[in-house]
Amino acid sequence: MIFKSSKQFITGTIAAALCVTAVSLNFSPNLSSYATSDQDEQYYIDGYHYEFYNMSQIGECSFEPDYEGGYSASWNGIEKCNFYKGLTFEEVPKSPESVVINYDMDFEPEIDEKSPEGGSRVEAYGCLTPQSMLYNIEYSIVDYQCNFNGKNFAEASEMQSIGSYEVNGLVYDLYCKKAPKNMFSPDAGTVKYLSVRRYNGIGSGACVTLRSSIDVTKHIEEWNKLGMEESAVCSVVLDVNAWKSCGKATLNSCEINIVEKEREAFPEDGYFYNADQKNPVADYEMTSLGGGGFSASWEPLSNTTFKKGKNFNEDPVDFTEEDCIIADYDLSCSSSGGNACDVAIHGWIDDYAGDMWKDEFNIVLARKNNDFPVNYKKIIDMQNVVELGTVNDNGRIFKLYRSIPLHFQGYGNANEQPPYARYTYWSVVENYDMGTAENAKLTGSVDIRKHLDAYMEAAAKVEKVDYLYEVSLNVSTMNLGTDSLSGSAKVNKFDLYVGSDMGRNNKVSFYSWSDAESGAYNMTPNGSGGFTSEWNESDDYKSFVKKLETTSNISMEKFSVDYDADLEIEADNDTEWALCASCKSGQSNLEYYVFEAYGENCVVNDNTLPYTFLKDHAVLKRNTAIINGAKYDLFYLRYKVGNGGIGGYDIYRCVSIKCDAAVKKGEAIHVSGSVNWAKHIMAWDSVGFPTTAIDRCEVFFETNSPKGSFSLNTCTFNINAKEAPHQLYSGVSGDLNMDGAVDAFDIIACRKAIISEDYSGYDVKAGDLNGNDRLDVGDLILLKKFVLGIGNE
Repeated sequence: MIFKSSKQFITGTIAAALCVTAVSLNFSPNLSSYATSDQDEQYYIDGYHYEFYNMSQIGECSFEPDYEGGYSASWNGIEKCNFYKGLTFEEVPKSPESVVINYDMDFEPEIDEKSPEGGSRVEAYGCLTPQSMLYNIEYSIVDYQCNFNGKNFAEASEMQSIGSYEVNGLVYDLYCKKAPKNMFSPDAGTVKYLSVRRYNGIGSGACVTLRSSIDVTKHIEEWNKLGMEESAVCSVVLDVNAWKSCGKATLNSCEINIVEKEREAFPEDGYFYNADQKNPVADYEMTSLGGGGFSASWEPLSNTTFKKGKNFNEDPVDFTEEDCIIADYDLSCSSSGGNACDVAIHGWIDDYAGDMWKDEFNIVLARKNNDFPVNYKKIIDMQNVVELGTVNDNGRIFKLYRSIPLHFQGYGNANEQPPYARYTYWSVVENYDMGTAENAKLTGSVDIRKHLDAYMEAAAKVEKVDYLYEVSLNVSTMNLGTDSLSGSAKVNKFDLYVGSDMGRNNKVSFYSWSDAESGAYNMTPNGSGGFTSEWNESDDYKSFVKKLETTSNISMEKFSVDYDADLEIEADNDTEWALCASCKSGQSNLEYYVFEAYGENCVVNDNTLPYTFLKDHAVLKRNTAIINGAKYDLFYLRYKVGNGGIGGYDIYRCVSIKCDAAVKKGEAIHVSGSVNWAKHIMAWDSVGFPTTAIDRCEVFFETNSPKGSFSLNTCTFNINAKEAPHQLYSGVSGDLNMDGAVDAFDIIACRKAIISEDYSGYDVKAGDLNGNDRLDVGDLILLKKFVLGIGNE
């Protein structure tokens, strides 16, 4: 045991591609009406987009979703109509591994004698995004048809036959039409693919039940073999397409099964790690290096942003109260040919907490393989770009800009997702070139607060900062043409410090220790400031630790540790466990321990050493105290390291053990609380225990249980904890420290407040015993008499 042993993207023309039938998509949960010459009804039900379209409202049509995954539809005397169910654009993952449509439909097509050229078909329909992103692809896979000849249709549509292929034992003929050169054409920028299954005809007047599966991904693979550029699905619907005919279709069921390409987004010690890809085809990989770093690699044309950062949405950082927002970074980039790489610190700020409209900032640190223009305004696709001057940060000059982002309604009339940026602020370093080296390195520190202050000083009449919501280091790749090459990056470090100036010098780590075999136990940080641990078949002592180290002493008067934990153990009569916080110094042999919870077996009937974790210690002094309303046993201990020979020495320990905190075997164990180190230091000082400066703190769990798990759900080291406002009144005369009791601790509090004239954290009203509206020596004398039981006051 530690205590015992002292071991220390989609382009804008895609929407037009889907709308070849002039359908306007709107992801509305209810019926949508439009003042157009076409009839268009749309629904959004259980994650699927349903739509009925009747060109020019000719003939009679009906469409009715059953709200159970299907619909009923009919048409008569129409010019052209469509009935959709599927997933469109934002509903489709960016990098689907496979897309398969499974459906069950009752289909009754009929040819109108007045229009023998009419017909209908059942097809998979949608759009693809090619890797180059230079155009869009509209596709149709005809599964069943009535009076539809694919070859004749292709010739009439000026499509070229590019071959045939087989999928799941069925043969398909493939036709293609390239994007027209005339950019004023409604099909400009769109390549069309038509795949028609052979021997799939249904006679007029027949009533058939279609149970089919269309593996869109396998079709795409075959199209690639026949010359289509590698592409990814960005919309897919099951479409009943009818023209100049009659009929009915009842969709009994339709499921579109999409398997996403595995993209790991992982949290580590309060930071998020993720990648945002604009090109859904080009591949990339992001892997944790452990210890706060990650590696990234990308294919040509990937347009991916790799991020590590912190999100404060649940508890926004009050910008007005923090004097330090600093980031340290150390990374390298390897990017060749026409592939560019940008490195920037990005964040979201706000002056209205909870508002969806926020401001964002980008501190551009470097770019590799591409030049910034002389005037950065030329590469920002924004409106109203203005220059805000410069700022000097650690000897580097940054040019400052502010722009107003262009906001737009997304594809299919879907709005872009919040947060929405009102303004975007830019800092661009003058010497931005990362160099031509294959493995260019970049390291340094950024005073983010200085940049934000500079923005606001230059644009004070426009904005101010009240809250900080997110900060991240972004490594962004950009393709500069079809001849781009792949690239990679390695981020060794990105540390963000928010709070006191000394915060940037802190190091937080996790470790475990045991005499047991290494495979018998494990420990994993949970990304929320804590960790999870498990052990099996080992009755050796095991310790799991979160550790804080600083390069300067910690002010104990402002230091606290908050924790929340869950424990499940297999217990017997010899099982021990404890949850403890400790403070130490590399320059002193005096250590501090506060035991917050422990197993019932740790309590023994020994008045000298009533707790098992005091074994091997000599008790020098002993006392009790009420701290934050809870009773603690206080011990001043000596522990001998070594056997008295060469290298042996003594360690002294001040220990607080929460009384009545023992947990019985078999009980569900959940503990949470806060260790206010100032109160414990005050308690030890009041009973004559020595005190010293400290520069490190640990929160650890230790046990000899043979099997179990422990989760430190959250654990926060509050180095510069805010003092309680002194205007709070405990309601008890003499209770300066507001712990619910009037005792020796209040005498110490009164004496310190009078000497330093710093009343923060103390209840002055409770301490004003002589009624002169201030805290003075007279109050101290009266308080001493009360505590010592002298006199009647």
